[in-house]
Amino acid sequence: MARSPEGHAAKGMQIKGNEEHWIEIQEHTFRNWVNEHLRPLGLFVQDLSTDLGDGTCLIALVEALQKRTLRKIHKPVNHHQKLENVSRALDAIAADGIKLVNIGKSGNH
Repeated sequence: MARSPEGHAAKGMQIKGNEEHWIEIQEHTFRNWVNEHLRPLGLFVQDLSTDLGDGTCLIALVEALQKRTLRKIHKPVNHHQKLENVSRALDAIAADGIKLVNIGKSGNH
């Protein structure tokens, strides 16, 4: 049985047999949380798997949470520049000692 100290969505929910539904709930909840922090910046994420891919929204989210500015490529045009942005955001997250967890099966979400 799943338990979530932060919210109530998992309370009492049997995960076994409901994995896809559980993943949808987690994605929806996280997307809403991300958008709450991005909204004051005029940014919005609709699909987590693609909209964070160039690193610009991810960096904006980290900056909003950390209350500091990170170096970034504002309009990345190639894979290397996108990867650079994502790496900078992940490095800033790691520097704060935050552990990231995956939602769902690795590589699918």
